Amino acid sequence: MPAMKQLALALFVALALPKAMAAKEPPANGYLPTVDYRVIIGPPPAPGSAQANADRAAFAKTTAEIGSPRYNYASTQLAPSSKQVMQQLSCAIGHQVSPATTPLTIAFIKRIRTDIDRPVNSAKSHFSRDRPFVGADDPRTCDPRTAIRIMPKSPPRPNYSYPSGHAAIGALFGAVFAAAVPGRAAVVREWGSDFGSNRLVCRVHWQSDVAAGRKLADAVYARLKADPAFARDLAAVRSELAVAAPAFSC
Repeated sequence: MPAMKQLALALFVALALPKAMAAKEPPANGYLPTVDYRVIIGPPPAPGSAQANADRAAFAKTTAEIGSPRYNYASTQLAPSSKQVMQQLSCAIGHQVSPATTPLTIAFIKRIRTDIDRPVNSAKSHFSRDRPFVGADDPRTCDPRTAIRIMPKSPPRPNYSYPSGHAAIGALFGAVFAAAVPGRAAVVREWGSDFGSNRLVCRVHWQSDVAAGRKLADAVYARLKADPAFARDLAAVRSELAVAAPAFSC
């Protein structure tokens, strides 16, 4: 595909996909009051620090992943609420999840997403850390939605790097659904961990972004476990999934 067509496609996806998702998925109420990310993860590594240098070294190695099977798989996980990701989650927990067949589980997912999205998005806006491809010699990524950040004539967008939202979501889903389906705990935790790590392969996050996202998810999950409404709904989800159809197309 010619370069100009690739650029146009990236712009279309970057601008159209978030609007389409927003139209289909109205915000849900979470279980928790706002979690203070500042006391959980702190700021990203300072420029020139040992950790920042390690981030850069790790990012440089990801060039070898471009076009690999894992890189291509990571491109199927761009939107955490997409049908593709929900199908992957279904395969991980062993039961088919959908609005029609597991409505309690879908509503539950939306609520816990709210609890993790709020501190992640607040932290991203506050720290405003650029993604690793910004200014890189090779800026290719598997996520065209982030490409608009490196187009000189594009207006800036609050699409920052720290912490990784995917890593936070993956870690939280892994913990929650390990509790909901104990027999699949190891599988779903591994899937959740890979969901974050794949953003490194996709070349849209520093490794410290992923670590911070997981740390934030651990803190959110600890608070959720102490919430009576969450515990009640988790029990209902456990019962719903116990009788749900096995996952298919895995």
